[in-house]
Amino acid sequence: MYSVEALSKKIANNLRKELNYDDDKTSVIEYGLYAFFQIGLSILLVAIVGGILNVMLEALIISFVISIFRKYSGGAHASKAFNCAIIGVLVSVIPAIIFTKININTNYLIIVGGLVYLISIIVTYRLAPVDNPNKPIKSPAKIRRLKKGSIILLTIYMFLALAMIFIYRESSNMDYLVYSVCIYFGVSWQVLTLTKIGHSLVNGMDSLLIKILSFKGRN
Repeated sequence: MYSVEALSKKIANNLRKELNYDDDKTSVIEYGLYAFFQIGLSILLVAIVGGILNVMLEALIISFVISIFRKYSGGAHASKAFNCAIIGVLVSVIPAIIFTKININTNYLIIVGGLVYLISIIVTYRLAPVDNPNKPIKSPAKIRRLKKGSIILLTIYMFLALAMIFIYRESSNMDYLVYSVCIYFGVSWQVLTLTKIGHSLVNGMDSLLIKILSFKGRN
C-alpha cells in the first residue's frame, strides 16, 4: 500500500522517465502531486466523518476555507499527509459540531468578525507566505504574489461571512449564521498556523498522532 509521499514520488519519477524532466522540474511535480493528494485526502475524510455526524456542509466549509487560504499563505505542516488529514478532520468537524449547538448573537458575531479580519490582515501581511522547509520560496516576486493573494482571499472570505449574516437577517434561517461562524473559524485557524504558536500546536498534535499510531502498530 502506497503512502501519499511514495505515490507522489512514484508518479513524478515515471513522468521524469517518460518526458525527460530534470531534477528541479521533477521535484516541483512531486510536491504539486503531494499537495493535491493531501488536500483530496483531507477533504474526503472531512466529508465522510462530517456526514456521519450530520455536520458535513459546516465541516466542509471550514475545510475549504483553510485549504484554499493555505494555498496562498502557507503555514505549519504535519510530518505526514495522513497526520495532516487527521488534524484537518479534528479542526473541521469538532468546531462544526459545536457551532451547530450554540446560540449565536448577530451583533456579537459582527464585532468578532471585525476583530478576526483586522488581526488576520495584520498577521497575514507580516508573516505570509510561510513556506515549507522542504520547498522554500526564494523568489521575491512569488512572495509578493502569494502575500497579495492571501490578503485578497481573506477579504473575500470576510465579505462572504457578512453576506451570510445579511441572508440570515432576511430569512431568519440560523444555518447562515453557522456558515458565517465556520468561515471566521477557518480563517482564524489558518492565520494561527502562520505563527510560532500555531506551529507549536500543529507539531504537538502531529507528535501525539505519531505516538498513537506507533503504539497501535506494535499491537
